[in-house]
Formats: sequence, C-alpha cells, structure tokens
Amino acid sequence: MEKVRVRFAPSPTGMLHVGNIKIALLNYIFAKKYNGKLILRIDDTDLERSTKESEKQILDDLEWLGIKYDEFYRQSERIEKYQYFFEKLKSEERVYPCYETKEELALKRKTQTMSGIPPVYDRSALQLTDEQRNSLERAGNKPYWRFKLNENSISKWHDLLHGDIHIPLNTVSDPVIVKPDGGFVYTFASVVDDADIGITHIIRGDDHVTNTATQIDIFNAIYGKNPEFAHVPLMSTIDNQEVSKRTGSDLSIVNMHKAGILPEAIIEVLMSIGTSNNIDIHDTIESLIDKFSFDKMSLASPKFNIEDVKSVSRKILAERNFNQVKNEIEKIWGNRKKLSDEKMSLFWDTIKGNIDRISDITTWFEALFEANKFPESSETISKQFIEQMLQSLPNDANFDSWIKKLKEISGKKGRDLFHPIRIVLTGIENGPELRKITELLGYDNIRLKIEKYIKNQIEK
Repeated sequence: MEKVRVRFAPSPTGMLHVGNIKIALLNYIFAKKYNGKLILRIDDTDLERSTKESEKQILDDLEWLGIKYDEFYRQSERIEKYQYFFEKLKSEERVYPCYETKEELALKRKTQTMSGIPPVYDRSALQLTDEQRNSLERAGNKPYWRFKLNENSISKWHDLLHGDIHIPLNTVSDPVIVKPDGGFVYTFASVVDDADIGITHIIRGDDHVTNTATQIDIFNAIYGKNPEFAHVPLMSTIDNQEVSKRTGSDLSIVNMHKAGILPEAIIEVLMSIGTSNNIDIHDTIESLIDKFSFDKMSLASPKFNIEDVKSVSRKILAERNFNQVKNEIEKIWGNRKKLSDEKMSLFWDTIKGNIDRISDITTWFEALFEANKFPESSETISKQFIEQMLQSLPNDANFDSWIKKLKEISGKKGRDLFHPIRIVLTGIENGPELRKITELLGYDNIRLKIEKYIKNQIEK
C-alpha cells in the first residue's frame, strides 16, 4: 500500500456534530493504523455561508477531542489551482456553459419524472450556437458550467465497505462545477485538492456515492487516476433527533463540550456503534486503532444515543481520582466558596459515582454546602421525625451511632429511615451513600442543615 494520506474536509458553515466527528475519527484512526497522514482541509468555497468563527470552532473542537492533523489547507486560498484545471478542461472541451434558471431546471426534472424518464440533465445547453450564447449573455444571463461526463462509460470502484460499485454515467447529470458568480463548486474543487495534495483514500458518508461516480470521471480527466473510497453509513439517532449544525443542537460537539461530557466518552461511543466492537470505557485511541477494521462495520445506519455517551462518561468519571479532574473542577468552580484540596478530594470521592459530567458538581455543591437550598420533596417529612434527627445526632456526626440512635427513637428502618435523611441533607431523591455524605458534611453542617430545614418548613 502506498503511503496513506486521508483528509477531513468540513465546511465552516456551522457547528461540527457527532456525524462529522464520526467521519473525522475514521480518517484519523485509518491514517494512524497505516502510519499515514491526516490532512485537515477547510472547504470554504461557499463564501456567503462560511465564517471565520465556524472555522475557529472546528479547530477548537478537534483539539478538544484530541484529533491531530498533519497538514492544513483552506480552499479559499487555492482558487488559482481550480482556475488552472478549469481552463485545462475547457481547452479539452470537457466543460460547457449553461444558462437555465433554477426554475427552468426544476420544471425539466418535474416533466421528466412525470414522463417516467430519469431526471438527468438533457445537455440542451450543448445545442446552443455561439450567437445564442452571446445573445443570452448580452441579456444579462451569466453562465454556470457543467463537466461533461463520459456518458458511454461506467464509473467503477472497489469500495472498502460496500465492495464493487458500478454506476453508468448516463444515469446521472453532468455535475455543475462553476456557479454563475464564478465560484467553484465543491464537486470540482474537492477533486482538484484531493489530486493535488495526494489523497490516497477518501472516507466519507454514503450519501456521496453518486458524487463519487461523477468525481471519478473528473479525477481521470485531470489526473489520470483516482483515490480509493470508503462510504460509511450515515448516522441516525435513537430518538430521531436531527443531526445538524444548528446552534441549539444537543449533538453539536461544542454544546456537548459545554455540557461537560468527556471527549473520551464521545470517541468511544462513536467508534463502537455500527461495528462488532463492544463499548469499553478503558479503550484509548491506541486500542481503538488496533481494533479498527472496515470488515467490522455494518452497512446499516448506526444509532447514536446520547444516553450511551452519558453512561460511558459516568463510568469513566467514577474511576478517576481527584488529581485527574482537579483542573477541570477549578474551571467550573468559579466564585463559589473555596474548599481545601483535602475537602474537595473528599467531595469528589463522595459524588463521582452520581454524575454524568464534571459540570454536575455544581448541582451537588449546591445540594450539600448551600444550606438554604431545599428543593421540594415528593413526599412530606413529619416534623416529629426531623426533630428526632436532630435529637439523635451525636457530637462527632458518626454515621453508625447516629443511625442506631435514630432507629431506636423513631422506630423506622430501611427506606422509611434513610430516604427522609437524604431529602433533608441534600434535597435530592437519590445520590451518594449517606455514610459518605455525613463524613463529608461533618457534625456542624449536618446540624445546620436540619435546623434550616425545620425553619423552611415552618415558614411555608
């Protein structure tokens, strides 16, 4: 195999989402498996929709996930390359100008479909005379340009996932490669870049299969050969949530980052779903590289479930010690009351089995240390029991002696005993072990919380 060179080529027109990152990860891991290189190319030929803000967010997201690239390009800086190959194809009569409006093209497709004819462009622009073209341009019609496919040919390739694929080129339209404003279309610019940069393998979604058929013909026209291809199934979600670049999407990487979900959890789930590999919280990038094979991938659309990511994130966090998360916690802590490292470490060990993300520490800090916050419980706790909690509390807040005495004076046991204590101490129905909570809070804080709870009930 020649030296592997793959690329991830996002458009800076919105946020990266889990679907984009699945493709980025596949390219990254494929490159690493074969000691090759990953090229990051920003496909910003759509100047109206592309933004520098989106480009910066793409770079930030990749850095956060640990996806490292070896070379970097922007399409907006390579216009001369596209112009050169466009002029070359023009001189070889492999491109031709067209003048139909979007409405005219839509009407043609509708007429063809109603007549039972495949909606393939009819090449009527090729029938125009020079005089007709000049007349159209004098009237203000700017041409767009199509690449003339070899209609007698069949586009063939051995897909690394799907096996042999054959698509007759007379079943697809000649692709538009230059817009009326002179801008180059992705279909063409991408081929020029991939050929010029030396891409050996293109790994992308299977929604590009038809694009590949036409692009192979363009590759052959300008370069004489084409890369290998792997078309992976598009991802869907378990709850039919849209995988999109929109700002509010829960599945955008920036929002998952803000939500405190671990990058390791995202990577593990994305690289496991749709394959025969099991999700393993102890996987590293290196072990994922070792496990990777297109032979293990299903052709069915993998189902992404954000709850799987939260579950993996929870398990990873539960195994981490305080020193491993200290920096992240300090970023989140903000202006809240500062705790000593010893106290913070005890706080972390108490709550870490009950959070999906590090940012959840704010919920537990408020529940445990802000004594004036008592979310309403789903059940009423008797005034008598609350007073018994206070009466039975020993001076050292020893959990065993407290519970033993409280059992004796209240006559309660099991959930009837422990659940009201949890509500009074945290205001949350479920959570860490009460023994750990009492050790963390200590005698003074527990007494204060009980007294505050009593006062809160009186004032209601």
